[in-house]
Amino acid sequence: MAKKNPRVARLFRELSLLGNDVFKSREYKKFLSLKLTRKRAAYYIFERSHFHLNRRQCWALVSAHAPFDIKQLIWEHEEDELQGNAARGVENHWVLGMKEGATVGLKRSDFKKPPSDCTMICTSAWTQIAEHASWLEALGSSCMLEIGNSDGIIKGGGLANRFAKNLTRDLKIPLRKQASNKEHMEVDIEHANLLFKAAQNHVSSKEDYDLAVSGARKGIAIYRTWLGLMAMEMENMR
Repeated sequence: MAKKNPRVARLFRELSLLGNDVFKSREYKKFLSLKLTRKRAAYYIFERSHFHLNRRQCWALVSAHAPFDIKQLIWEHEEDELQGNAARGVENHWVLGMKEGATVGLKRSDFKKPPSDCTMICTSAWTQIAEHASWLEALGSSCMLEIGNSDGIIKGGGLANRFAKNLTRDLKIPLRKQASNKEHMEVDIEHANLLFKAAQNHVSSKEDYDLAVSGARKGIAIYRTWLGLMAMEMENMR
């Protein structure tokens, strides 16, 4: 049996704290405190679809530079996102987002439109890290977004969980009709472990550890900024 890497437990503690603390930020509080209207919810769900497309791009870029065993972990992670899960009767996550959008009046044709400048800028920032940072820092950046959405790590539930509750509270949309939120609440518990699995064999020095944490901090900082920008735009809608 392989010896446990003590840095993995330390990394888990540090990033769990980071993931929970960001919910105390002004941007997260503003976003989650907004009363949802159909227009506000539709705006966010549409912009989130471009966030999800960017996730696919970023994971592909991280995989391109990563060692073979990390490529395998990423491939396993991306299967659900790109293909869905036939055994569970779940479609790919792009389709799930469109189905959720239909509950607030979005049509499939709406998802062909370009994103807002806010989303374009933030997704470009994530892409920059995924393409140009070291593979370990880039992995930390992408994985931190999974950690921040994990109901197994975030006290009170991740972002998908909390947004789902707001949709139910304000628009009376039950969770069973929230195809994207429901799926991410389930799969991101496991997806959040990807970085910690990778760290077992690849975080073997202080330098490795610092790269993983640096990427995580950058990734969640961009996400915090994006949610703040979403909240600003949504606040002006009725």
